[in-house]
Amino acid sequence: RQKYNKRMKLQPFFRFLSLLLFILSSCEQAEKSRSYQLVRSDQTLAFSLDDKTKNVTPFLSYYRDKKGKEYIVLQSYSMQSRSNKFYFYDKDSQELAFKIEPEIEGSNGVGRVLGCYIQDWDSLYLTSLFEPEIIRINKDCQILEKINYEEANDGTRLYNSSFLSFRTATLIGRDLYIYSDPNRLIEKDYVSATINLDTKEIRALPFVYPDYPGSSVKLKRYGLEGSYSRSFDGQRFVYSFIYDESVYVANIAHDSIRKVSVKSEYIDQVQLPDELTAQAIDFCQNAMYGDLIYDPYREVFYRIAYPSTTIEKGVKAMELIEYGRKTFSIIILDKELNKLGETLFPNYTYNSRQLLVLPDGLYICNSHFMNPDFNDDILSFIRFDLVSRYGRR
Repeated sequence: RQKYNKRMKLQPFFRFLSLLLFILSSCEQAEKSRSYQLVRSDQTLAFSLDDKTKNVTPFLSYYRDKKGKEYIVLQSYSMQSRSNKFYFYDKDSQELAFKIEPEIEGSNGVGRVLGCYIQDWDSLYLTSLFEPEIIRINKDCQILEKINYEEANDGTRLYNSSFLSFRTATLIGRDLYIYSDPNRLIEKDYVSATINLDTKEIRALPFVYPDYPGSSVKLKRYGLEGSYSRSFDGQRFVYSFIYDESVYVANIAHDSIRKVSVKSEYIDQVQLPDELTAQAIDFCQNAMYGDLIYDPYREVFYRIAYPSTTIEKGVKAMELIEYGRKTFSIIILDKELNKLGETLFPNYTYNSRQLLVLPDGLYICNSHFMNPDFNDDILSFIRFDLVSRYGRR
């Protein structure tokens, strides 16, 4: 009985100790989640554009060739354009080094293309705008091969998708990891596939588009499923969908998928517009998530988040979407997707859709049409450094 009474007396102490340890652990985790921030530097990049090229592009890339020469590559694109143009800027001089213009029609025609994956100067993989087709060309725009991926080897139907700024191709061995656009009308619409560049075997990968409120409705207007990005950290693929607080971590085979919550401190919950009545302004004002980018030089992920905002009268909603909305934050994550910090950016200053991860830092485009310093003949960036609150990078 004495031992029993002693244990009973100690129970409140152990409960208090457990509560204290939980509070300390929570405080430590909260402290860690605010330990890093992105700090503006005085380093800039600025590229002069010709009068036919807009300073917004769906394809923006950094490429370092085998000789160590560094380029910033962008595609001049609009739905009304009748040409394919890719501009290669010398990163050091910030001058135009050269451009390539694959023909649309004729014996060497590639059709309308959107996006590119640059393996080397003899293998530039263009994605067709309208067809499930990849065209490999060389630097001189000669067609070397065309790969149709409409159907995987097991008969799975795939859909055309483009290599964009934050939806790049990944080459592992001789397998090129591509994308398949969503089709809500079928039971399983696969997100990704591989093409073996030697055998041309095509495999649909076992990861399907996640559900979200309203995704069961077959009639759709905007196709929210297709707004996503993917990053590869050398071991895993991580997918971020605009309508989902969580991200999806896939192994290389995509037969193991892990869902990880990555929540912004500025978003209570995603506000999806009604797809049948949605207007462009809803995609400027409603809270949602954006692209996910891996930074291999600092071994962190950046995830864009868009807090709920109010757009002033007279601001053109479609143009504002193109330039990255009114404001946004960047969530900083370590390789295990633990939150290290979050930086909120000022209104109408930066284009969240145009970022460059370079060896010396993260460059964020400040060519926003509402920025007082805006110049539509220049595509410019400001470097942000990843800085610890404790003085360490």
